Amino acid sequence: MAFSQYFATQVLSWVKGSPFPTALTNVYITLHSSDPGDAGSNGDVTSTITGTTNRTQISSAALGSVSGASGGGFEITNTGVVQLTTSANNTSPITVTHFGVWDAASGGNFLASGQLTSSVDVEVGDTVQFNIGAMAVRVV
Repeated sequence: MAFSQYFATQVLSWVKGSPFPTALTNVYITLHSSDPGDAGSNGDVTSTITGTTNRTQISSAALGSVSGASGGGFEITNTGVVQLTTSANNTSPITVTHFGVWDAASGGNFLASGQLTSSVDVEVGDTVQFNIGAMAVRVV
């Protein structure tokens, strides 16, 4: 999981004594065909696949407790199935390689990204979902 420039700035500013942003009630997920980069805009195929410009909402309460991560560091994972679409709208297959995490359904701030364990070809009508524990936000 790569943290965004926005998130890194918030953490480092907090270490220097600035207040940390208000805790999030929800986070929002995007799908990407390449590494989203520091701003989260690279390869964003969310609207093409889901048919909406809004990102998929996950309640912050649906993320597990902080625990030790395999390979070191700490992580939180999704405690329920996260379904981004029940019927993909794209007209040709799209290979998804990454996901992004945001603080708003549209606009807002990009927080972090993660690479899928293996890329997934999403075709028209496919359901896109992350099973329990499949979406991990790690700090190493």
